[in-house]
Amino acid sequence: MKSKLTKKLILYFSLTLLLFSVVIGLAFRFLFSKQTVTIHTEEMTRRASVIAENLGEYFSEQDTTEEDDSSSMHGMMGSNSSMRMGMHYSSFIQFMDQLAMDDLWIVDEHAQTITVGHGMHEKQYNELPDDAQEVIKQVYTGKTTTSNAFSHFIGEPTVTVGEPIKNEQGDVLGVVLIHSAVSSVHKEEKNGYVLLWISILIAWIIGLLLSVILSRKFIAPINRMRSFTDELVVENYEDSLTLLENDEIGQLGEKLNVLKERLSAAKNQRENREQAQKDFLSTVSHELRTPVTVIRGSLESLADGLVSQPEKVTEYHQQLLSEAIVLERLINDLLELSRLENPEFSITIESVTINDVLSDSLRSLRLKAAEKEQVLTIETPLNEPVIIQGDYGRIRQLFVILIENALKFAPHQTAVAINTTIKNGSLIVSVHNSGTAIPPKEQAQIFARFHRSPSKDQLDGTGLGLAIAKEIADRHHFDLRVESTKEAGTTFFVIIPLE
Repeated sequence: MKSKLTKKLILYFSLTLLLFSVVIGLAFRFLFSKQTVTIHTEEMTRRASVIAENLGEYFSEQDTTEEDDSSSMHGMMGSNSSMRMGMHYSSFIQFMDQLAMDDLWIVDEHAQTITVGHGMHEKQYNELPDDAQEVIKQVYTGKTTTSNAFSHFIGEPTVTVGEPIKNEQGDVLGVVLIHSAVSSVHKEEKNGYVLLWISILIAWIIGLLLSVILSRKFIAPINRMRSFTDELVVENYEDSLTLLENDEIGQLGEKLNVLKERLSAAKNQRENREQAQKDFLSTVSHELRTPVTVIRGSLESLADGLVSQPEKVTEYHQQLLSEAIVLERLINDLLELSRLENPEFSITIESVTINDVLSDSLRSLRLKAAEKEQVLTIETPLNEPVIIQGDYGRIRQLFVILIENALKFAPHQTAVAINTTIKNGSLIVSVHNSGTAIPPKEQAQIFARFHRSPSKDQLDGTGLGLAIAKEIADRHHFDLRVESTKEAGTTFFVIIPLE
């Protein structure tokens, strides 16, 4: 119950159930009250019909047993004061009164009372209201009539049922009127209302308990997701979220697992990047410290006059120039790599002929190859020039780095071969040298920054060339690979997808 959402759900369920209970109660009260009056009226009609039928039979028997034929029902109705019923008639009327169970009137067509039951409304009257007299007239037409026209006369809301008394010939001899106070009908409703509200209360309590159980069941996966996200906030990505719900909540749980995987990968990348930055700064500091230390030491020696011989001074000057060149190249490579790694740094995309790029690269490295009496060869068994999309200067820089790297590690008086082929919709350019093979473990690190060959004979260079080449290839969506064996030597492959 500590969850605010659980409390809200229980409150909403309870209020909704209470609202439905009130609406159902009011609707039931209205319909039940109306139905109760209807049923009571139908019951009154049935009793009035039975009473009228029995009275009709009674008066018919009286007509056949009376010695005076002129003493008919019409004669009896001629004057209420001259009407004299014996004990037999009184007992019969008393029985009919008990059968009526409400106020029983028997009146003639002139609205004169022949007999009044035991009810509360035994008072005499001189004349009934017009609407009440209209009810009697309608009954004398042979119709069973229901009305509340007697309410004003009786003094409270009343339902009245009128039934004609007929003889065997079908003549209407009188009218049976049964009056029932509406208040007595409503008294019967109270017991029903009590049972209704007790049932609603019990249903509301049961609904409240069910809302608590269902709310907790509904909130359970949300609580698990909340605990899961709490772990994500503190960067704990070890556990996965498992939800059995096959609905929107289950889909949300799957999305959270995907988010966890991506956050975990981002965390690893961030940690690797941070470690790489630390290693990078450490390596840069070391790489810069070496030439700066040499330059400073040489300048201090010259400034203090410790070196005075002309040939020594010249040697120191040459050493200062060499270290300055190394320092300049290192700084330029660092700036170049930094620009390529910046996502906001854009490259120019244009149509580039790969044959021109390779020819230009080879021309720029002819002199360097001549220093070790090496030969640069190119094999392009293509019938026509191949055009790709990219930055001419950057692509040229890529191949210059690869060819220069091959020249550096290739032995004297050997050849560095460049080959181009088209296979599976891609242009493959290979740069091969027969120098020292690269161990498999080192091949996985060869494109890392400041990576250098452990060979003691190859200590020159900044260790950033292949890293720059890799960034250029990635920017152009080229695939840069290396294969190296003792028997075949080392080959770098640039796989360029063709449109």
